[in-house]
Amino acid sequence: MVLEKRFDVWEPISDLMTGLMMIFLFIGLAFLLQLEMQKEDALDVKRQIYLDLSNEFKEAEMRNWGAEIDPKTTAITFKEPEVLFDVDSSNLKPRFQEILSDFFPRYVAILRQPKYDGKISEIRIEGYASLEVGEDPNLDAVYFYNMKLSQDRARNVLQYIFGIGALQAQKHWLQQTIITNGYSYGKTRGDHNYDRRVEFRVMTTAEQELNKIVEGET
Repeated sequence: MVLEKRFDVWEPISDLMTGLMMIFLFIGLAFLLQLEMQKEDALDVKRQIYLDLSNEFKEAEMRNWGAEIDPKTTAITFKEPEVLFDVDSSNLKPRFQEILSDFFPRYVAILRQPKYDGKISEIRIEGYASLEVGEDPNLDAVYFYNMKLSQDRARNVLQYIFGIGALQAQKHWLQQTIITNGYSYGKTRGDHNYDRRVEFRVMTTAEQELNKIVEGET
């Protein structure tokens, strides 16, 4: 007696689905591994930059400048508005010019060390303005006025540092690396005076690649 073999159409489909699930699982794991590696690379570079900045710019000197270094982002913030600009002005005060002439060549020397070759994607100069007491935060005119003011402040800082004699040999690299941003009274920290500040922020290539991975770019 010959028994008829039953063909179950769902068996190969089930095997195919299992195989696809395994492929997607491996793709997901590879993505997470790549993400974690890029994140660790970004953190390693940031940690080293912070150590180098901290060794170069001692606490007493930073305090004298009215500045601070963020250990997480490595951003250097000049936070004393009376040192930086007059109210409603984008012109650098003489004291701030003196500080920049001392600070920025040393800052660039740190970032131009051979160990950071290919690891620095941008230096951002960020300008901020404050929302004065009595101003209506709902008025678009106030926001856009402060946006222009903060952008002008960042641009004037850039223009000043480009004129520093000690940086002339670095000008091409600076042109390729520095960008300026103005944030009006955005990113407020809740302190009327502290919101009038200038920040120098380093972006690494590892951070850039990490952002591309998160955004799904190639």
